[in-house]
Amino acid sequence: MEIVGSSFKLQRLTFPQAQPKNDYIWYFLDDCSWREYGVQGTSGRTAGIKSSDIEYQFQAAPQNVYKFQVGNSSYTINFQAMIQTNVRTGMTRKVRRRSRFTPASQNENSISDTVAHLNLPTPPACCTWQFQADDDQWLEYRRWGEGGAVCSVNSQDIEQSYQLNPQGSLQFTAGRFKYTLDFSAMRQTNLSIGTKRAVKRLVTPSLWRASGSATSKGLWQFMDDDGLWKEYSQPGVRKSIPSQDIERTYQMNPQGSMKLTTGLFMYSLDFSAMTQTNLTTWKVRQVRRL
Repeated sequence: MEIVGSSFKLQRLTFPQAQPKNDYIWYFLDDCSWREYGVQGTSGRTAGIKSSDIEYQFQAAPQNVYKFQVGNSSYTINFQAMIQTNVRTGMTRKVRRRSRFTPASQNENSISDTVAHLNLPTPPACCTWQFQADDDQWLEYRRWGEGGAVCSVNSQDIEQSYQLNPQGSLQFTAGRFKYTLDFSAMRQTNLSIGTKRAVKRLVTPSLWRASGSATSKGLWQFMDDDGLWKEYSQPGVRKSIPSQDIERTYQMNPQGSMKLTTGLFMYSLDFSAMTQTNLTTWKVRQVRRL
C-alpha cells in the first residue's frame, strides 16, 4: 500500500454496510501500470474480455490456462503462474487478481448515494493535458511516444494530481529525463537541462450528471494527424456520423465493428481494437470512447 517515488499518501475506502459482496477484478501489467481487463490500455486496444469473464473461468478451474482473443492476437492466462502470454510472439505480462468491495444492495441507482455517504467529490470532467513541442504543436501526455519512449504519466495521472492540489506540482519521467509540471504556472521543466515548455489543460464535457450518476451516452473521438483527440462530427472536423450513432451501434455489439463514410472515403471502426481503418489507404487511427 504505497506509491513508489511519490510523497502521496494512499488509503483504500471500503463500504460500511454489513455483508458486502466481494467482487474480484483482474489486471495485467501494461508497460508500467496495471490495467483492468476490458479497459483500453496504452496500446490503444481493449481486451475482448472483462474481469467477470476471467473470474468465471478462474472459479471453475483455478489450475487451468485460459485462452482469449484481442483483435487478431491470441493470449493465454496461466492462473497458477499469474502470467499472460501472447501466443504468437511469446511476450509475457504479469497478471493479478484483487478484490473490490461493493454493497450487496448496490445497483445503478445507488451510485450517487454511495458517493455522498463516503463524502467523495463528484468525478471531474474528462480532461486532456498537453505540452507544446518544438514545432509549436500541442501533444498529449501519453505513456508511449516517438521512438518507443516511455512516459511515467498520462493525462489521467496528471488530472488526478491536479485535483488533489491545483497549485502544486508533479514530477515524472519520460525516456531518460526527469521533469516537473508546475500546475500554477502551467509549465513543464526538464530537470536535467532546464528546458521549459508551456502546458495546457483541455476540459471536455463531463459525462456525469449533477446527481453524480453516470450517463449512458458515450462520446467517441479519433486521434487526428496533429496528435489531438477530436470528436466525430464536431465543428472543424471532416464530416462524419455523430457520436450517438456510433454509440448506438456499440451498445448493440461492443465487440463488433461498423462502417462509416467521411467525404470520399469509407472506414471500418473496430470496437474491440478501438481503431479506425481507412478501407482505401489502410491508414489506421486510434479511437476512444469517453
